[in-house]
Amino acid sequence: MSDPAPKILFIDAASRYGWARGRPGDMPESGSDRFASDGASQAAIAWGAMRFIADQVQTYRPDHIVVEAPLPATLVNGKTNLSTQEILMGLPFAIQGMAFGLQMYNVSVCRVSKIRTHFIGKNPRGEIAKPLVWRKCLAIGWISADDEDLSHDRTDALAGWSYAGTVLCPHLAQPVDDLFVKAEERKRKEFAAAAAKLPSLSETF
Repeated sequence: MSDPAPKILFIDAASRYGWARGRPGDMPESGSDRFASDGASQAAIAWGAMRFIADQVQTYRPDHIVVEAPLPATLVNGKTNLSTQEILMGLPFAIQGMAFGLQMYNVSVCRVSKIRTHFIGKNPRGEIAKPLVWRKCLAIGWISADDEDLSHDRTDALAGWSYAGTVLCPHLAQPVDDLFVKAEERKRKEFAAAAAKLPSLSETF
């Protein structure tokens, strides 16, 4: 019997972060949250990130943790302040440090350019890319229009998880090319239409 696909945890690390986890080929779990309350200190945000990782390592037990690499300072100068830059640069180290302390050594980072090129076939600016990523996650079925959490943080993490799966386990990762996505979307619509035509059962009890 072949070994099961590895459990991958992906984190889009920022003070408000997105996460996605699961085995390549399976339906991923995902969400978003804050590492600390809005306006909290850098120390509180770092501690929140470390607590999150500790909980994931101890309860979910991922085989791999992948973190989105922060953009180089030269690309974000003028778009964000120094404090935010320090948080974005520091969170991957906080995550790796806590994981290391818990003997979780398979931690890596990946560039957002590679994630977007894999998931949407190009690497446009964030304000263009994020809605495209969101729509593809919806089309694949990884999020639903009536979900409580419809944030870009969540869908960015799903895109990162998808990319990590193709790198770590390419033979099992779900395709995300447009033809496959359209076929899957059509299947779900046909299933929903068929289910709607089924006669309703009268309530007996």
